[in-house]
Amino acid sequence: MREIFQEVTSLIEEGLYSVFNRPDIVILNLLSLLVLFIIVRKFLWTKVTTYLELRQEALTEALAAADAERERAQELQEKSVREYERMKEETRELKDKLMQEAYQQQEALVTSAKAEAKRRIEQAEKDIAFEIEQANEAVKASIKDVAFAAARKIVKREIDESMHEEIIDKITNERTKKT
Repeated sequence: MREIFQEVTSLIEEGLYSVFNRPDIVILNLLSLLVLFIIVRKFLWTKVTTYLELRQEALTEALAAADAERERAQELQEKSVREYERMKEETRELKDKLMQEAYQQQEALVTSAKAEAKRRIEQAEKDIAFEIEQANEAVKASIKDVAFAAARKIVKREIDESMHEEIIDKITNERTKKT
């Protein structure tokens, strides 16, 4: 292994010192490099630079297009957010309006129901008063009938006072049984 290492080391040193030992190789390498540079400059340089410039322009255009698309996307996003907020506000306003209308309808129904209940109560009170009046009239008529019947029977017979009371009781009992 040591031998291989020494051999590689000696080859490297020989190559490094060849500049001093063999200057003709160095000059030949320099001339080759110069000729290569001239050939590249004469035949390839314009094509390579033109290709690189075109490539750079294409990349610049692509970046500009990407920036324009990014700005457009950002504007669309902002527009969508504004539209969403506007629709959200409209929805809230519509909800508030519908709630207000529902409350007003509820109030109208309650008021209407109260008025209807009051009207029915008043009508029931009138009906009750009318029936009471009719019952009073019927009672008065019954009392008159009883009084006239008692008077007829009393007049028909002239009887004593105990008989008179007995007859009145009998007639009143008959009337109460009928009603």
